[in-house]
Amino acid sequence: MRPFFTTVLCLTINVLISQNPFPLNSVHGSTQEALEIHVTNEEGQKSFLKTHMPKGKIYLVSVWATWCGPCRNELQALQKVHCDWLEEYDFEFIAISIDKPTDHPKVFKMSNAMGWDFKIIHDEYGYLIRELDVSRLPRMFLVDQKGNIVYEPKGYSERHLKKLEEKIKTM
Repeated sequence: MRPFFTTVLCLTINVLISQNPFPLNSVHGSTQEALEIHVTNEEGQKSFLKTHMPKGKIYLVSVWATWCGPCRNELQALQKVHCDWLEEYDFEFIAISIDKPTDHPKVFKMSNAMGWDFKIIHDEYGYLIRELDVSRLPRMFLVDQKGNIVYEPKGYSERHLKKLEEKIKTM
């Protein structure tokens, strides 16, 4: 009986720990002022990240950079399953580049050349990676309908894609 309760306790703690809210706000580094995170689209138009991620939908967010080879591999693999997953599950895939502001054209030139048909946005000032404590790329975050991070594999591997689909199926 005791192992059963230990298992239930561990699972409960795991669920509580893994459900952190996805950050849509940040704190300015020098002024400590609370900010909504700005992102930029291909045309250079700025918007708040929250406009791209309204609650009520599942989001798969990939944080990437043009200089990151594993990031490109991950995004290519996601491109292959993206259309199938869109038909089967109610979710949206968003790739957020963390390239520096001067590399903005490079981000979208690469995404167009690769034929990626999912949403690409650019976090030019790196607020998102600071709030998510991203130190290595690529990083994915599966966000539930309430805005909580429910799964976050580190790095890229094909087994992450299988586990992601399993997680999405249960949501």
